[in-house]
Amino acid sequence: MKIIITDDFEKILKEGDFDVSFLKDEFKVEDVEEVKKEAFIAEKNKKTILIGAKKYNVFAQNALLKLLEEPPKNIDFVLLALSKYHLLDTILSRLPVEKKFFNKDENELEIKSITNDLIYEYLKKDLDKEEIKSVLKSLLKKARNEEQLKIINDALLMLEFNIDKKAVISMVFLAFKERM
Repeated sequence: MKIIITDDFEKILKEGDFDVSFLKDEFKVEDVEEVKKEAFIAEKNKKTILIGAKKYNVFAQNALLKLLEEPPKNIDFVLLALSKYHLLDTILSRLPVEKKFFNKDENELEIKSITNDLIYEYLKKDLDKEEIKSVLKSLLKKARNEEQLKIINDALLMLEFNIDKKAVISMVFLAFKERM
């Protein structure tokens, strides 16, 4: 049982060995009922059910939570999402999260795209240390001068010294925004 954060559901479907798949634009409560029906069909062998959606309805996630906490015998679930922020913390806390990106880095961004709105969105995401490092490395590839390289290097060091993550990402984004 696990969660896969990905940008390409079809590639995951082709790569994986899933017995049944439920791929939706929006996963709703009625979809949970379909998954339950499939999950409770008695199996002698292990059966893997793939559930993927671009958007998960909160009520559907709560209904799915019970099934994930007490899965039927020999049933394994794999959830697909575009971002971990599309899933409730209660679901994220129950399953390991794996990332598989095929098209481009999830945290890739352009220096010229840094705006107050973008900074606010990143602060709301509450990124972990590794996700912030990924964003910084993305900016590192696009740095245009020594000053920008120094800002990113200092930020990476600050993360290693456990300086507040939101303060670090804010400092970098504001420094880059100011110098555009």
